[in-house]
Amino acid sequence: MTVKKIASDAVDSHKLIDQLVSQIEAQIDDNKITGPCVCDILFLLESIISYDQDVETSYIHKVLDSVCLSLLGKIHPSIDSCVENLAVLTSASSLCGTCLLKADEVRAVTLIEQCLGLLKSYSHDTEWPSEEEGVMDIYCCLSVLQHISKQSRNKPLPAVQSKLLLGYFIIAQGMKYMKNNLLINMTMNCLQNIISLSSDRKLNRLTAVWELIIEEFDAGNEKPYVLLCGMANHFFPVINNNVVLDLKTKDAFWRIIQRGISKTTPSSRKQSMYLLKRITDICNTCGVSVQSEHLFQWGPSGDHLEIWDDYILMLETLEERQVHIIKPVLPRLSKLIKATHVKQNGQGTLHTSWLISLFKRFLMHESIFVVRWATNAVLTLDLNLCPMLKQDEDKYFCEDFLLSIQEPKLFIRPEGAPAGTCPSCGEALTGFFRNCWEVLATSATKTAFFRNILTTILSHTWSPVPLQFIFEALSKIPATPILDSAGLQDLKNSVSSNMRTWDVFTRGTVQCFCGQILLNLINTETTQPVDFFSTLTMYTKTESLCRRTSFWKEVVDWLKMVTKKEIKTWTSDDIKSLIKNQITRHLAVKDGGESVLDETDILMTVRLVLLSADAYILPMKPGDDQETYSLTHCLQALTHLINDFPSHPYMPVIKVERALQLLTGLVTEVGGDSTDDDLSQFIKKTLGASAAAIVVFIQQRLAEGWRQTSDLPSLRLCCDALSLVVSGSCDSNTREGVRNLSQRCLQYLQTLKQDSSENQIRRLGASTVLGTITNHASDQTLVHGLLDLIQSASSFIPATFTKPPSDDGISQKEWGALASDFMTSQWKTVYFYLQNTKPSDSFISVEKCLDYLAVSAGEATLILFSCIKILLPMKIVEGKSDTVVEVLRLAWNYLLEHQGKGTSYWAYLEGYADMAFQRVLMTQPKESAVTQKLLEIVGELLLAGEEKSGVVNVLLKRLLTDCPLPMENFLSVVVQCCMFGPIYKKQDKLLIDVFSYVSSLGSRLAVNQLNPWQPKNLVLRVWLVEFVCHLDPQNSLHHSFGNRFLSVLFEKYQELVQISTGNIFINSLAHRQKNRLMQFALLLEPFISQADSGRVFELCLDFLGLEMQPSVRHYQEWMCMRLVSRFPGLVAELWPAFEKLRKTSTAGLCSLLHIVVHTGPLQPTKSQEVFYDSALNKVLSLSMAHHFHTRIHALAVLSLMWDQCKTLGLQAILNRHSIIHACFSFFDEDNNSAKNVKKLLENYFLNVLDLHRDYSLETLFHTLPRLSLLNDDEWIAPHYFSAYPKACYIPLLNPDPSLAKCEERTRHLRVQNEGESEEAVGDIQKKIMPWRLMNPDDEVVEELEYAKRQHKSNGLILVTSLIDKVPNLGGLCRTSEIFGVSEFVINKLRYVEDKVFQSLSVTAHKWVPIREVYEACLPEYLQHKKSQGYTLVGVEQTANSVSLNDFRFPTKTLLLLGNEKEGIPADLISLLDVCVEIPQQGVIRSLNVHVSGAILVWEYRRQQMMAGKTEVSGR
Repeated sequence: MTVKKIASDAVDSHKLIDQLVSQIEAQIDDNKITGPCVCDILFLLESIISYDQDVETSYIHKVLDSVCLSLLGKIHPSIDSCVENLAVLTSASSLCGTCLLKADEVRAVTLIEQCLGLLKSYSHDTEWPSEEEGVMDIYCCLSVLQHISKQSRNKPLPAVQSKLLLGYFIIAQGMKYMKNNLLINMTMNCLQNIISLSSDRKLNRLTAVWELIIEEFDAGNEKPYVLLCGMANHFFPVINNNVVLDLKTKDAFWRIIQRGISKTTPSSRKQSMYLLKRITDICNTCGVSVQSEHLFQWGPSGDHLEIWDDYILMLETLEERQVHIIKPVLPRLSKLIKATHVKQNGQGTLHTSWLISLFKRFLMHESIFVVRWATNAVLTLDLNLCPMLKQDEDKYFCEDFLLSIQEPKLFIRPEGAPAGTCPSCGEALTGFFRNCWEVLATSATKTAFFRNILTTILSHTWSPVPLQFIFEALSKIPATPILDSAGLQDLKNSVSSNMRTWDVFTRGTVQCFCGQILLNLINTETTQPVDFFSTLTMYTKTESLCRRTSFWKEVVDWLKMVTKKEIKTWTSDDIKSLIKNQITRHLAVKDGGESVLDETDILMTVRLVLLSADAYILPMKPGDDQETYSLTHCLQALTHLINDFPSHPYMPVIKVERALQLLTGLVTEVGGDSTDDDLSQFIKKTLGASAAAIVVFIQQRLAEGWRQTSDLPSLRLCCDALSLVVSGSCDSNTREGVRNLSQRCLQYLQTLKQDSSENQIRRLGASTVLGTITNHASDQTLVHGLLDLIQSASSFIPATFTKPPSDDGISQKEWGALASDFMTSQWKTVYFYLQNTKPSDSFISVEKCLDYLAVSAGEATLILFSCIKILLPMKIVEGKSDTVVEVLRLAWNYLLEHQGKGTSYWAYLEGYADMAFQRVLMTQPKESAVTQKLLEIVGELLLAGEEKSGVVNVLLKRLLTDCPLPMENFLSVVVQCCMFGPIYKKQDKLLIDVFSYVSSLGSRLAVNQLNPWQPKNLVLRVWLVEFVCHLDPQNSLHHSFGNRFLSVLFEKYQELVQISTGNIFINSLAHRQKNRLMQFALLLEPFISQADSGRVFELCLDFLGLEMQPSVRHYQEWMCMRLVSRFPGLVAELWPAFEKLRKTSTAGLCSLLHIVVHTGPLQPTKSQEVFYDSALNKVLSLSMAHHFHTRIHALAVLSLMWDQCKTLGLQAILNRHSIIHACFSFFDEDNNSAKNVKKLLENYFLNVLDLHRDYSLETLFHTLPRLSLLNDDEWIAPHYFSAYPKACYIPLLNPDPSLAKCEERTRHLRVQNEGESEEAVGDIQKKIMPWRLMNPDDEVVEELEYAKRQHKSNGLILVTSLIDKVPNLGGLCRTSEIFGVSEFVINKLRYVEDKVFQSLSVTAHKWVPIREVYEACLPEYLQHKKSQGYTLVGVEQTANSVSLNDFRFPTKTLLLLGNEKEGIPADLISLLDVCVEIPQQGVIRSLNVHVSGAILVWEYRRQQMMAGKTEVSGR
């Protein structure tokens, strides 16, 4: 039974109510409370009770009990908030509110009390929501209260209103515990309704809400914005004199708004903008003056309106993502900044905190352009005029802003700036910090500000690029005492932890800037020298703090300056006393103390000594009074312990080891081999004097000391000392001691059994000591003695190392590490023997090396590769090539297994390349299996190099070092390296720009002295250029090699030409590869002999006929010019080339013209007249060519050649070709040609380039690429060629700077960036919505009103069941919602869930009623709608179709759209009342169905609006 039938059958209201209640009860019994007819019945019941005044109370109570409360006890939106449940909830609650107003007042009060009680329980019960039968859900409670309070506004009931007013505070308190937006908005509606019931105590009620807002704001929740918007009519009434609680005067309110507009949640931003718009509009329209404590003011002048309009406009525009929409608005920021400037009254129009909120919104934008622009705007603020720091907004700079610039993409090089330029953001940071320092008035504020900045930096994890530029900026502020002892410790800990995974160059860079910060910002009044030197331990010797570097010198100079100030605890005597105390403390022996001290502690003492010595604080020798503490005293304290040990058997070993640790640290840290360094020589001499005693001590430790894993640090210390002893020349006592020590080691290895962990650790000690000796021994007498010992031990070297039955608690992982160390030291000994004897005498085979390689790791792998390298040539001599190939294969597989496993891969790759690409193997016949295997490996390395930068560098280094000329087997590989180098990705390009900038700082940063950076792919070509420059064209071997090299280059170029099809864009990979090949071809031009010149010249002419970029063409033209200059006989080949290229290549003709004009003056004098006679005839004919470029080039060349003839005095030529002079006047009349000829004559290649003078590495690899508009990562500056030979056939630099001064021609005119303008100009694209049309919670309200919207009737029905393309359906759904279609009919409802549908409908599917009607059911559906009075209209072109211009839509219209291809089937057309077609003007006779539908729907809506019949939808 349908609702319609019930209504038609019923006559009496009471009877109708009974029938409707019975229907609902049946639905409840069948558990179908969300059925399609339930909402219809509820709506009908509400209509009857509302409009029929004769309905008895008993029937109302029946509806209330049997329908409303039953339904409300059944549905639980807290558990299932589907749209159907919400629809029933809305309808049932609305009916309940209607019933209660007509029922006994007691019933209403009772239900209100019940709802309030449940709401109280919700506030304290953690087990809500509940599905208990009959218990109302929290949604139901609020919905009932909402509708009762709403109805109470229309029909006052004193008891009900009183109960609601009392419940106001309970509802407000319940808001604290609500997290769902729908629930919060229902509560807000309740509060709004209740507060409107009575004006009594309104201030108290609003104050309660305001206190709740403050509480929620402090908790960081989003509710304050919902509450403020919901209560906006009461807090901010449109009529200002109705204000009860004026929040506009409270800074706390404005803080909420400021935070809201910079929130990450769009809803909070929208709500904040709504409030801001509302308030500013009220202030403007009501003429209100507002003054809060500090943050907001509004006066009678018009300045405020303009400023706030701009402010709100920028906020709304930032909600867009498209940069082209945002750009025009950006200049308005300058007006807002000016509004913050302090005026004569002591304050600005706009408080700076509003700027901060705007900046926060900028810096969270999705577009990196917008973020970059905003960052620059902040950093370039004039803080003297914009008083942010004076208004105590410094916290923003110290925290939020600093953290917002962590994105590396902000630090890009300015467009058009040369490589090595500091990024704009980095440069602006420096200026910003200096600006802050100048604006902050007192030393205390400066200290506090920069201390807060450092605290923020040190308490967060940073990526390297931003941290590098922040540290650089901080290092350049004037000296400020900021860092105390705790700050130094934080700096040390944080920087060290941040840099662990960074590359060496970046770590070194950050360490250098951090070091400058340390020297600049340390507070010597609150720190001790020990704190300072402890901080210095975070700087590593290999990356930043090393003697003879700029950083070391800066520390030394700073120490000199500080000690001269005579600051307490920082005097020279204090430093010397600290040194003495440190050494004394280290050498002090405590019970249970560790024998080996912490390395960081030792490093601090070592640097304390060396820096003090370099700063002349600690003299090397005592003065005449012998009392002055000196370096001699320090060293004597150490050496006396070491030297006395052999004669004092009871001396504590701990003391000697600590002395040895300090002495070793001093020798290692002092570094250098320069005899000019007195300090280095003095310390090393001290070590040498104790060498024999050190050996004795180690022998004693070997015999008695190393038996447990806890002894291993002692073992490593002794080996470090031993390596220093044996690496230099030894006296006889030391040599004898080392030999005895080695013999003892071999004895232990041979005799000790592997049955206990103690024995194994003793064997490990013996092996490690022996490996240290053999790895560092340089004294030849010592070396010979060691060889004899090792030969005698060949039966057990390399020895094995197995885990004993009893492991004494040593884990498997630890045993693995011990075994690895043992194997490494064993193979060091083996390698020493192989290196110093003939391979044929070796007791080690390649096969044994491979066996150990399979289980090796780390340093052992590298040593095994070195051993295999020595042994492989013997296999070649023995004719065992197959064995060599197998070794190469197995070793390669090992390398592949470790690819991508940490940094060890690079060391393995170096070791493998050194082993495989050695001279003996690379000089095998080309067809041999060894050569083929090597070429196979080369191919894999080149392939890997495309992904891993640096792989090919390892290969090329070996080829250029070990492969002898003429490199027959690997010349093609060298050529591939000439053109190797992929295009950098954006992230890689960013890092390269940053590294280039750091490198440009030179020796100012120690990292550039210790680890100079060069782009790895660029280095390949640098090495190859330097390799070629070391060749001599006069040397016959070099000459033939150069010719062969050039031939292979040309062959490779021809391969590229065949591969590259279609247009080759500038700076594409194909363009770069061709350009690189031609650079090397021109570099090798001097190696071309006369015999080969014709072949090469002909090949170059053929190349000129091909399509290529100008940069490549210029190299080929220059090659031809130089060949013609060297071999004048080649001129005869030019003239036939003109005829050939005239038919095939316009660009080739232009190239020939360039060649002719450059080579004419260089021809022999006797040949010049003949040359110009032929050339002028050719060029003159081309000056009248049909092709524009040919004609212009010919005119330019003709002009130059005519001037050349005058300069050369070729009067006969001038007379013979006098017509040319007459033609010039004719050509000048063509303004367009004249302008282009003039422009061409200014081109560097025609006007400036001298083919002999400018032939240099600078021109070939830097100037020409720059002038040819190649990206700067293709430019190789002259300073890269550090190995350029003094005697070379090609100069490094140009003798004349003319060419280098030329400017490259830009391809596009640069248009000023709108964002750079100071004033806002033009209109902007933005959908601005007035605040009166804004509903901050429209989606929630729409959900609540779903049931009512679902049943709009008597409007337009759009039927799309014939359409099967989802994008069209999604677009039509959106159109239907916008223009208020009553019902949207679709073939299958599942289309609505499609992502494509939803992306086009943009949530419209939530708001428009959608009905599913299958295509097969359309005839029945159309007939049903016709019976309901709808006019059926089809969109189709038929014989009787009506033009849309002539058709008038009835209100009740059903619009049927056809299929995309077939349109409306004939059987359906017969059912339609009319077909309408859209008038068209074009040739194509159909529109897209979405477009057609949109036109018809709009026309329907337009006609209804014009007729005044459109239904108000409440939108």
